[in-house]
Amino acid sequence: MRVQGERFTSIERNLPTAADGRVCGEVGCEAKLSIYNDQEFCALHAPMVVPRMRGKVLDD
Repeated sequence: MRVQGERFTSIERNLPTAADGRVCGEVGCEAKLSIYNDQEFCALHAPMVVPRMRGKVLDD
C-alpha cells in the first residue's frame, strides 16, 4: 500500500528580503545580517522592545 500526499504550504508568495552582505550597525560588531532580517542590528544589539500586553497600560 502506498500513501501519497500533496505538499502543504500556507505561503504562496515570496518572502521579503533585504540586501545581502549587510553587517550589524553596532560599533565593533561584525555579525553578518540575514537577508530576512530587515533591521539595522543583529539580535544581540537590537533595541529591546516590550510588547503592549492586552488590557494593560505600561508605565514609561
